[in-house]
Amino acid sequence: MTVATSALMLGSCLASVPAAAQTTDPTQARVVIDPDANASGINPTGRAIVLTAPVMDGQTYLGDATVTLDTDGRASFAAARLLALLEPRISATLITTLRTRLTAQGKLERADLQGVGVTIRYDPQALQVTLDVAATSRASRSLVLSDTLSRGPVTYTAPAGLSAYLNIRGSVDWVQQGPDNGVAAPVTFLDGAIRAGGVVLEGEANWQAGAAGVDFQRRGTRLIYDDRGNLVRWTAGDLQTLARGFQSAPEIAGLSVSRFYSLLDPQTIIRPRGTRSFQLDRRSTIEVRVNDQLVRRLELDPGTFDLRDFPFTQGANDVRLTITDDAGRVQSFDFNIFLDQSQLASGLSEFGLYLGSRAPLGARGPIYTDDLAFSGFYRRGVSDRLTLGANAQADGNGWMGGVETVVATPVGSFGGFASASHVNGVGSGWASILTFQRTITRSADRADALSFSLETRTRNFSPIGAGQPFNPYGIIVGASYNSALTETIYAGIDARYSKGRDGEPDVRSIRATGGWRPLPQLSFTSDLTYERDGRGGRFTAFLSLTYRLDRSSSLRSDFDSRNNRGRLTYQTYHGTGTGAYNFSADIERSDIGAGANASGVYYANRAELGFSHFGTFDRDLGRSTGQRTSLRFGTALAMADGSFTVGRPINDAFAIVRPHPSLKGADILVDAVGTTSAANTGALGTALQPSLSSYSERNVLVTAPDAPLGANLGEGSFRLLPPYRGGYRLTVGSDYMVSVVGRLLGPTGDPIALVAGTATEEAHPEREPVPLFTNSAGRFGVTGLAPGRWRITLVDLDKTSFDLVIAKDAQATVAIGDLRPRAAAEK
Repeated sequence: MTVATSALMLGSCLASVPAAAQTTDPTQARVVIDPDANASGINPTGRAIVLTAPVMDGQTYLGDATVTLDTDGRASFAAARLLALLEPRISATLITTLRTRLTAQGKLERADLQGVGVTIRYDPQALQVTLDVAATSRASRSLVLSDTLSRGPVTYTAPAGLSAYLNIRGSVDWVQQGPDNGVAAPVTFLDGAIRAGGVVLEGEANWQAGAAGVDFQRRGTRLIYDDRGNLVRWTAGDLQTLARGFQSAPEIAGLSVSRFYSLLDPQTIIRPRGTRSFQLDRRSTIEVRVNDQLVRRLELDPGTFDLRDFPFTQGANDVRLTITDDAGRVQSFDFNIFLDQSQLASGLSEFGLYLGSRAPLGARGPIYTDDLAFSGFYRRGVSDRLTLGANAQADGNGWMGGVETVVATPVGSFGGFASASHVNGVGSGWASILTFQRTITRSADRADALSFSLETRTRNFSPIGAGQPFNPYGIIVGASYNSALTETIYAGIDARYSKGRDGEPDVRSIRATGGWRPLPQLSFTSDLTYERDGRGGRFTAFLSLTYRLDRSSSLRSDFDSRNNRGRLTYQTYHGTGTGAYNFSADIERSDIGAGANASGVYYANRAELGFSHFGTFDRDLGRSTGQRTSLRFGTALAMADGSFTVGRPINDAFAIVRPHPSLKGADILVDAVGTTSAANTGALGTALQPSLSSYSERNVLVTAPDAPLGANLGEGSFRLLPPYRGGYRLTVGSDYMVSVVGRLLGPTGDPIALVAGTATEEAHPEREPVPLFTNSAGRFGVTGLAPGRWRITLVDLDKTSFDLVIAKDAQATVAIGDLRPRAAAEK
């Protein structure tokens, strides 16, 4: 078969057209590809033909183009189409050059493209246009190496418009033997939140009825609003201040604005992820290894590439790129990057600014004063290797200010804080600390860690609110080295020296640590310390042996040479969620006495229940000297958009799960794993999932093993992105559980065979239509409908439609018989 015959067999892709003409209209401009000298007979038909041909960049498919083959063998297609395909492949400067050339002459030819490093030809054998782009002409492309794959838009279930919860935790002590015999007044700890319209009101309090002094103490109350667009949290009320460096955390009532990625966007990786560029002249295979582990293998066409988002670990990272081109040549590139957990990626910033009046906690609650106070800090990633920050504090009695830095270098990470202060009646002072960290990778699963710190403080240095400063040491120096010697043995050593002032003796210490795991279930650790201060030198040893009885239980024995204390401990953990429990018991003896203790916690569906018992005895475990038993409980009351439930205490966000009436009260299990679940609806008919984290994506799984046959549980899960202290009302099941079977007839009564259509609910036209299809006899079956009026619309030329009415009490499968078109039915 000839090439021309192959082209003509494209059927609908061929048409008779006039020959390409030169034009200055950019929308009509053409790319002209002159035929090769040996490509005679490309189009022997005697007329121009049109076909759709793929455009290839080497082996990469770029898209299709409508190509015209003239009678003389020239191929041409729209220049705008070529530029659109080339724009992401070559540099912006070269695209501009081609556009200028196109405007000047009204077309693009081979010579114009060759001038910017692009060769174009038409391949009559493959019926395709092939481009060869020089590596130096290609635009730099980014290749993401992180494990997080890009994905399309995600739809999350909306949280409740109004939600609230109250955690109630309590304890009561019974002293059988001791200075306060009898049952003590129960203590109740309260904390909760109300969320409405994106604003959260939260607070904490203590209550101890019958206790000496004040019964009720409010610990704090505040309003919080999260601006997710700018990742900023606004707070008003009793502030919870956070500090950096040498700062204190003063109790302030007022306003604050802050950004902490761990709270507002915990899924974002804020550490530097690394970027490296390289150029390929030929198609090549790239292997990327980090710390001797293969993280990605890529096949790339020629061009310039930026590798970014390396999956780095804390500490040193050894990166190797191995490039093998299509001719078999191999090149390797190595580089090292050291990352510290406190680094910020370039352009990212964290801050906390707190302003108001001093409000120390009193017996009844915060005591609001007229003393203004400010505390704040700001940190920014100046580059992927440098993070800088500043902090300041002030009140009516003094001020403190400082700076911080983190610098990542090939040899390790350097960090430092420096602060100055002035307190009325005390004077001025300063303090600084310098740290160094380095991780030395030995293999894929073993590494050594080296650290060093140097801290200095003057006598009068003091953050605000600290009272009279106490700085007994002017210089504190520390260093440590830890090594994983083998897969089962590790060892480390650290040393510390503190230079005393004002009569305070110097303190020197050196400590050696080690661990050995001779068997998978047996491990031994040791801690040997020598310390010397004003009382002289002394040697202490701490030894520990742990034997794992099974996956959930263990025995541990400890010996501490200080007071010759020995302890034997048993621990066991069983299950997660409802029905889980843990228990521990230990017995110890030392030179100052002996003791026996036991404690446990049971996690019920609606509460947490715990106990503990502490007993003390003489050294020989003979005479009892003290016995105390404590009983504890914790529960939560929760509400979301009118639904109420009781469950275990809520940590942050929560979800109330309830069954749809179609489930006939069947028990719903939430996040079931094996024979256990996080919660179940039970007798109350509602369940509480109390362990959702704000701004962290979560799938809540639901199942109802005893649901009626044919009940619709939907997808069996809800995808959530909870807001801070947010609540959800999740309904399992729906009315859309009816299956309908019937037959569609035409106006003359003949079956409508083999036609597709959809069923749309008249009361909810916004819902996705349900597809259906008729068989050769006109019969159809459709599932997922609800009681009510529906309209069936076929995809034939007349858009034939039918009315379908499902009775209110319809269940499972409904046979509706024959349906006629609406127009015929009205007649």
